[in-house]
Amino acid sequence: MFSEHHSSVLRKTRSRRRRSKRNQHQSIKSDHRTRINSPAVDRFHEILTDLKRPGSRFASYTINELEPICQQIAIQEMSSSTTTINIGSCPLVCIFCQHFIHEPITLYCGHTFCDQCINDEQLSSTINCPRCPHDIQGQVQSPIVHAREKSYRKNLFLHQLFDRSETLQTICENITSCRKGKKEYSKGNYQQAINIYSQILDKNNHDHLALYNRAKAYAAIKQFNHGLTDATHVVALKPHWTNGYICQGEILFDMNHFTAALRSSLKGLVIDPDNQMGKQTMARHLHAVLHNDDNNTDDKEIMSTMKKEFEQINKTSLVNETIMETMNSMTDTNSLTMCKSIQSSNSCFCLQFNSKKLNSRDFECSICVSLLWIPITTPCGHVFCRECLIRSVDNTQAQCPICKSSLEEFFPMLIRSYVNKTEIISKLIETYFPKEYHERQQLYEQDNIQGVSIPPSLINNTESTIFEIPIFVCVLILPHCACPLHVYEPRYRLMMRRANETETRTFGMCQFDGEIDTFADYGTLLHIRGLIYTPDGRSIVDTIGQRRFRVIERGMKDEYHTARVELIRDHQIEEHEFNDLFQFNRDTYNRVREWFDNLDSHRKTLIRQQVEEYPSCDDLIQGLVDGPSWTWIMLNVLPIEPILQYTALASQSLRIRLQMINDTIDFQLNQQQQQQQQQQSTTIISSNDDDDQ
Repeated sequence: MFSEHHSSVLRKTRSRRRRSKRNQHQSIKSDHRTRINSPAVDRFHEILTDLKRPGSRFASYTINELEPICQQIAIQEMSSSTTTINIGSCPLVCIFCQHFIHEPITLYCGHTFCDQCINDEQLSSTINCPRCPHDIQGQVQSPIVHAREKSYRKNLFLHQLFDRSETLQTICENITSCRKGKKEYSKGNYQQAINIYSQILDKNNHDHLALYNRAKAYAAIKQFNHGLTDATHVVALKPHWTNGYICQGEILFDMNHFTAALRSSLKGLVIDPDNQMGKQTMARHLHAVLHNDDNNTDDKEIMSTMKKEFEQINKTSLVNETIMETMNSMTDTNSLTMCKSIQSSNSCFCLQFNSKKLNSRDFECSICVSLLWIPITTPCGHVFCRECLIRSVDNTQAQCPICKSSLEEFFPMLIRSYVNKTEIISKLIETYFPKEYHERQQLYEQDNIQGVSIPPSLINNTESTIFEIPIFVCVLILPHCACPLHVYEPRYRLMMRRANETETRTFGMCQFDGEIDTFADYGTLLHIRGLIYTPDGRSIVDTIGQRRFRVIERGMKDEYHTARVELIRDHQIEEHEFNDLFQFNRDTYNRVREWFDNLDSHRKTLIRQQVEEYPSCDDLIQGLVDGPSWTWIMLNVLPIEPILQYTALASQSLRIRLQMINDTIDFQLNQQQQQQQQQQSTTIISSNDDDDQ
């Protein structure tokens, strides 16, 4: 009883909603008839009047010279328009053809389009991806141009996924038929092409691609009225698609309605002022208007065209709402869309995507056999986790793990983060498998962040805390000292990538200790200041020493070393010795500076190359965990035995380190005196020999 009552109420509610919307459309329609002279027409006539004013130089321009003028007009109209142009939020829609993505090709920017749209010869040779933010366009090679040059193949993962949906299969069959019609059109078989498009429209009379192509075919056999009807229907279905207005304008142009044609081509160019075909078309229409006087006739044609457009928009809106209501009634109320919004049935395919046939196992990476994380599509059309693909190349060759196609040109772009995650696959996973996505995120963090990420609070903490870090076994590095690294081993490539992606960008470095046959008990945290990847995946890393640590427990992870460590700091300075140590620090600095100033120019140059900039004397203050920074820099520069440097690193006494520096300076000064005495003795002997001769 409850379910029957509920269904009855639902049907009555939908019926009332339909009647309400129908009444609204009727009132809008009648209101529109009284306001057919819209501000848009007035603005259009103002533009024409300005272009055709007496003495205007535009009448002498060629069609090519009018192209930049047309672009400027379109940009001005776009800036003054109050309508927001949405290029399409549904990831399943190809922006170029405004239809479902058929034979999908994924670019390195992560966006996906139809294969024929990508390879369309009418597209500009310098076109950028329309889905990419404008602020990054032009910084690297256009993803579309790159895909053309490198002959990207269709995304096999998405192709197989779409084949599972019966609704999408029907849509793809219509697109395939549409392409057959285009082949017949290109051969000059226009009537055959019209027949193919009509068969598609018999199944779905709102297929804008079939209408668009049939309009062109009608125009080719001079049936302009039929063509104009189809083109106007296209504009109503896709009001933000440039090609629809261009097609409408070309048919009006062939009918010698030049002003009406110019209005249509202008509306198309306003949507995309950089569209090369749009600029050429509008320039040709404008040239005809400037050299023909048909304003009175075309005013009527403009009004007639606007009425047809409004009637088609009105019909299309009602049909779309009916379709959406039907689909919503057939779909679970809790269904999800990747767009996060319900659009018209012609602008979004999310609701037609049968998610019930999907399983999270369908989205597993073939390398790690886990849910895809940051899915990357290769030029050969295969999909992997980003990190899995990089690690595969690290340990083998730059080739696809499945088909063995070369990735020598793709891999440098991937390692330098030019390649973005595949948007559609990522949204599918996040939308339809949120629980599995969250679990995969935790697994990724466990594998790649835990044991690598060091919170800033721990580094700056003065208390004793134990935590885990990755260890780079190489050389002894002291705090505050720069350390350039060339990382080429696969295990350290992985470690460096993980460390570089964390908030603190920090890892530990220890020297190898032959006595215990592993890395030493004391080391230094290094902060990554800069990292550059080479084309083959190696990296040049600029680091600088931070805090010192003591190793508590050693471990391994993915073939590189790890350790549980405890940060160490200098002992607290007692009040009765602070003043003495304060002066000792200054005196030692002055002695080192005097020694440096007396060096020859060659040795000074060598030291400056090591220290970037000669350090100033930072005074001793209470609370410094590692003491004055200049002492570490000079301990790294002075000719001190490595065993003594390691002793200084492990020492928690500033006095011991200052004494080491003083002892080294004493040794250096003694050597300088001995060298001077030897030089003097040599000079005396040589002068005596000269006297004897």
